[in-house]
Amino acid sequence: MIKRIVLLLFFNLLFCYNCFSQKNTVKNDSVKIYHDIHNYAKKRKFSKFVYRLFFRPSQLNEKKDAPKVTIIKNDFTKYNGKIIRKINITTLDPFGYTLEDTLRAPKKSLEKFGNAVHARTKKFTVKNLLLFKKYEPFDNLAIKESERLIREQRYIRRVSITPKVISKKSDSIDINVILLDSWSILPNGSLSSDQGRFSLRERNLFGTGHQISASYKERFSDRNHAKSSTYSINNIKRTYISFNAIYDNDFDNNSRRILSLNRTFFSALTKWAGGIYFENRLQNEPFAISTDSLIISPLKTEFQEYWLGHSFKLSNKKDYNSRTQRLVTSLAFNKKTYSQRPPLTLDPSEFFSNETNVISQIGIVSQKYYKDSFLFNYDIVEDVPYGEIAAINIGYQEKNNLKRLYLGSKIAHGQKYGFGYVSGSVEWGSFFYQGNPYQNTFKIGMNYFSPLFTIGKWKTRQFIKPSFIWGNHRDLSQKDVINLEGNTGILGFSNLVTGTKKWVLSLQTQTYSPGSWKGFRFSPYFNFTMGSIAAKNQNILTGKVYSKIGIGLLINNDYLVFNSFQVSFAYYPSIPFEGTNIIKTNSFENDDLSLPQFRLSKPYHIRYQ
Repeated sequence: MIKRIVLLLFFNLLFCYNCFSQKNTVKNDSVKIYHDIHNYAKKRKFSKFVYRLFFRPSQLNEKKDAPKVTIIKNDFTKYNGKIIRKINITTLDPFGYTLEDTLRAPKKSLEKFGNAVHARTKKFTVKNLLLFKKYEPFDNLAIKESERLIREQRYIRRVSITPKVISKKSDSIDINVILLDSWSILPNGSLSSDQGRFSLRERNLFGTGHQISASYKERFSDRNHAKSSTYSINNIKRTYISFNAIYDNDFDNNSRRILSLNRTFFSALTKWAGGIYFENRLQNEPFAISTDSLIISPLKTEFQEYWLGHSFKLSNKKDYNSRTQRLVTSLAFNKKTYSQRPPLTLDPSEFFSNETNVISQIGIVSQKYYKDSFLFNYDIVEDVPYGEIAAINIGYQEKNNLKRLYLGSKIAHGQKYGFGYVSGSVEWGSFFYQGNPYQNTFKIGMNYFSPLFTIGKWKTRQFIKPSFIWGNHRDLSQKDVINLEGNTGILGFSNLVTGTKKWVLSLQTQTYSPGSWKGFRFSPYFNFTMGSIAAKNQNILTGKVYSKIGIGLLINNDYLVFNSFQVSFAYYPSIPFEGTNIIKTNSFENDDLSLPQFRLSKPYHIRYQ
């Protein structure tokens, strides 16, 4: 507690001292600054156009007697069984509207201009996301799940689904669905001493919910560039089948092309799931032939996968816990084919070789959610997953003229307690040949975040994420290893630091500021990550511990169209093959400690990463 108070005091002095000591002055100054910018912008067409792209008008002159906000909880179990007569869908543009006061409308010309250039979410897009239809019996769980699924669409800021009683004697009701759009065009970028990146994403193309994105990177040292593009449809014709087309090409000319159709067990009400996946990959794989010498060998692969799953009710009870518990079964087939692979001199164990897999899965899952706020966003409702998973995988693999059995299992549990949210999982998987285990993988992972603490006018949460992975009887290839980089390691670290086992611990303190400075609201977050990795015959407890110290800001501004973005800096005392005392910008974000989903999907080999 003392350390947290000291940290918050530091951030308070650094960013928000004037906000507390001169609250009225800062508020008035902010309004004056933005009014000055607005008045200057009106003088020329170009400056007016730029202003409309990046700024929203001040809303500080609203009447003080505006209607009070009434929070309505979506527990409507008393309406269960009534027939849905009509579904009324209302989508609101992002500027000047609010769900709490439906009578409010944009009055400022700039608000109207912003809404005019925004493609409002189409009614059929919203209708496709609903888990209920006209003339069906009302189901409170379907209402709750529909709200959650709509909130998952990042182009929707807020949603409210409520029943409307026709008359006391009627056995029918109407459903009102009201949504507040979010601005869907998102530019992003980063700049460091060695490279720069710019990306642009449209999350709601023409109001259809389709997504399109593109990214461009350039490395300054050799002028090499990387690029990627994605086109996604999250929900085809109300089936919740998603389509993805992806193209990537990195600095080393590694490329991949992906086409997929996929339907997950996206809700506890989902009975059928399945997918089709195709990938073409060209990769320049480095092989170490000495401590300071590498040989690059090109790889060309084709990968295809097909899977199908079905879930069954375990109980006919109508309570929430019973209805969210399901028995899930699934079966998958995949095949990887190499049209070009390394010579035997570099890959004597033929790690890179054609393989065929058949994997089945059976498990019991309890897939539940509760609503919270002030997690990874500022004062926005977020759905926190919790529940249980107990699953077994049984598979068959044919590779290098060997036919091997595969066994795997997963146990996971998550729950909200008085002291905070805790979730954890244990996974194990191994191949077997002639009764002997090969390529064992054992993983333990945990997630914790504290209740929302209030210190003065500040709010804060503490996040903790430890993990451990161990591999045994792995392939003799130098490629059947794990590294200390990425989401399962230390973000921004080198992927050349490899081994067969590792542990990582991430600690993050997220704060939420009470006020603003010149119209900006800064929410600092502090991250400390450390970990160690060891080779097969090394003791991981005595190995070198690497670390990263990071600080970032979640920045909000109600005047800006793009009203939330992040800036972060990370310090690495040492990164092998890169140097010491390294500083990187935008190498992590406040939602890197994302929470696990308590759902089963396609069966798979426990990932060794």
